[in-house]
Amino acid sequence: MARKLWGGQMSETKHELILKYIEKLDIGDKVSVRQVAKDLQVSEGTAYRAIKEAENLGLVSSIPKVATVRIETPKKKEMEDMTLSEISLIVEGYFVSGLTQVNRIPKQFIVGYQINELAEKNLTENTLVITGNLPEIHEYVLKKGSALLITGGNRLQEHLVKLAVDMGIPVLQSPYETFVAISMINKAIYERLIQQDLARVGDIMKRQIDCMYPHDTVADWHELALKSGHSNFPVINGENVLLGVVSPLNVTGMSSNMPISEVMRTEVLYAHPETLISHISRLLVWESCDIVPVIDENEVLVGIVNRQDIIQALQQMQKQPQFGETVDNLTMSGFKLIETGNDTQIVIKGNVTQFMLNEAGLASTGVLTTIISNAATIATRKLLKMQTAVDDIYLFGIDQIIMDEEITATVTLLYHDKKYCKAEVLLSTEAGQKYKANLTLRVIKK
Repeated sequence: MARKLWGGQMSETKHELILKYIEKLDIGDKVSVRQVAKDLQVSEGTAYRAIKEAENLGLVSSIPKVATVRIETPKKKEMEDMTLSEISLIVEGYFVSGLTQVNRIPKQFIVGYQINELAEKNLTENTLVITGNLPEIHEYVLKKGSALLITGGNRLQEHLVKLAVDMGIPVLQSPYETFVAISMINKAIYERLIQQDLARVGDIMKRQIDCMYPHDTVADWHELALKSGHSNFPVINGENVLLGVVSPLNVTGMSSNMPISEVMRTEVLYAHPETLISHISRLLVWESCDIVPVIDENEVLVGIVNRQDIIQALQQMQKQPQFGETVDNLTMSGFKLIETGNDTQIVIKGNVTQFMLNEAGLASTGVLTTIISNAATIATRKLLKMQTAVDDIYLFGIDQIIMDEEITATVTLLYHDKKYCKAEVLLSTEAGQKYKANLTLRVIKK
């Protein structure tokens, strides 16, 4: 039986192997195109392109007329993290001492007015104390080893300047009053937080994958399931192109010598590395899948995610404010799919939340359009196994929708061919029908 652990060294591209080779080099080692080509038995052109990619990733740095060397990979800061140097720029301040510590990142900000209050705090070198013209506070903070921001244009006394310099403690002075300085810092942190990253499938997918081939048999599935501890496997061809997925449901009751090609599901939910985690999590529930193969633009399998991977990623995202959401996913996150048993109709339900309202306290037309568009594309995916995008939408308002009302979106597919689908969407609540929409959707992929 032909079987391999896809994503291991046997299946990696030369480009990926070179990047791993570079990652294992010691900091300061020189990286030569010729040496890489010789060590890994690749062409110098391939080595050069991979080294340039390594430079883009921050693994190496090219020093003109000297060499390319392995450098320490920069650690990604949290979006709300600010160095003392950045804080000094924000409050238009300058350093009195501690210039070697300008990249220190305060983890705790404290406004200091009384020593007895500060004594109750756990002052460390990762604390920044913000205060005005209070020499006794200045001395107390310096002796604790914490960084100090003096506001209001006030200065550190000469003997305390010497103490700060001797101890190497960062001290900043700003012309702004304490309240203004704090407001400026808070505003800068907020602006960083709203420039959020979007967590994608490529960040969490597993690259080492147990796969099956079309000529494998049901008996081979049982053997692989026992060996790997898994039961859902992608099916690929010799070029690693995704052909389908095989699960316990597909092999139950089948003859042990039946080929996998005859039992596998060919219409499967898949993702790309750039697909949003929150988007694929919603589809995973609606499609009743346990695994999602991840493919590139050529439909080559590059990874896999399962329910547990996505649950853990979503839990982690909730703890990290630098990860954001798209409007579509925020809007649709509270909706659930209701089974109808009708092969031309689906129903989704969800409640109107506060962020969906306009200034009049009514459900925003933009939000309702988002719900209608997503409901229609869900219907084409669920009922027709087609990936579609909305081309035209005609919305007719009958009555307004208010806060906390439960919306029922009923989608009926009216027509479809290889290029287009037409759908009707009705939005209703317990009070009756509220909106009606007619849509034309363009087929992206079947």
